[in-house]
Amino acid sequence: PRLVICDSQVVLKVTGDTPPEIPLTTFSILMARFIGDFMRLAEGAGAITRLKPGDRVLVSESCSHHPQADDIGRVKIPRWLRQYVGGHLEIDVMAGRDFPDDLSPYALIVQCGGCTITRKQMLVRQYRAAGQGVPMTNYGMTISVVQGVLDRSLAPFPAAHAAYRRAAKAAPGGC
Repeated sequence: PRLVICDSQVVLKVTGDTPPEIPLTTFSILMARFIGDFMRLAEGAGAITRLKPGDRVLVSESCSHHPQADDIGRVKIPRWLRQYVGGHLEIDVMAGRDFPDDLSPYALIVQCGGCTITRKQMLVRQYRAAGQGVPMTNYGMTISVVQGVLDRSLAPFPAAHAAYRRAAKAAPGGC
């Protein structure tokens, strides 16, 4: 194949099963290209490398689905982020149209793929976060960072990959 696209939750396994010469990414990363400011979301992913125990993170779900027992935004991503930083994080989850006016308490915003909102609504969220100096990324990039495969998942998009690498290197002890 010319490109492998997988669900973010299986990206680690698919990365291991796909030869390195075959480009690979996730559906969530592709969605980020269409619905948001892709470069800014990639830069936001670099902020994950700066998280430390005690930081506060906002997980923003655009829809108001019924959470499952092992929900991606309420259970899996918070667990993976805590494992990644090696300690406790204050994690707030907001769903639907809820999005705080004051984003300054947050070290990072992790936005869902945004399949139920418009590009304009996603860009407004990103603009508000940027205006308050809060990095923002999406589920797919977050999962790829904490599983150590974002370099591979962003490789098909060289400019976004470079933006992520620059942001991650800005972190003390970054990649």
